[in-house]
Amino acid sequence: DFGGFGKYKRSLADGGGCISGMIGTTIPGKNFNTLVNFAAQRYAEKAEFNKAYFGFTTLNKNHDIIDGPLRASAFMMCLEPGDYDIIGIELKQMTSKIPIRMPFTVIAGKNIYLGRLLFSQDLVHNLSCSGLPDQFAVEIQNTFDSDLPFIMKRKGAITPEPQILDAMQGAPYFFSCQNR
Repeated sequence: DFGGFGKYKRSLADGGGCISGMIGTTIPGKNFNTLVNFAAQRYAEKAEFNKAYFGFTTLNKNHDIIDGPLRASAFMMCLEPGDYDIIGIELKQMTSKIPIRMPFTVIAGKNIYLGRLLFSQDLVHNLSCSGLPDQFAVEIQNTFDSDLPFIMKRKGAITPEPQILDAMQGAPYFFSCQNR
């Protein structure tokens, strides 16, 4: 599920670079979307007005991974090279309120693996991993080896290079769990 990225879109053939990973949820239910909003750093304080997103929808039942409560799918987006920030999340009509800037770089001719991003509402798990009392949060996992086959099935995929997002820069909405 992608949107608003027309201004950033650039194919590999036209000098673009790609980002990839897995995105999903362990939240039960159907008919909802989870979105990760990003914008080019050049927009600075106007990032919110220039945002794009990648996300996961439970409306599509063709997920790459279905394992108990976990549903996830690979994503790959080719964008113009440059520096970007993840600036927030959206989930079930809720939008992040605290400004964040979690950077990543798009490199011409390369595919950068950002990690597995899992939306969760498991308060006990989220609190034990992050120390943050938010019920809704996104866990960033480095599951490159198991995600790679799903990413490589995407049209035009090239082998990604791991460059996992720094969850600390995305607090209080993103976290990593050292217990895994």
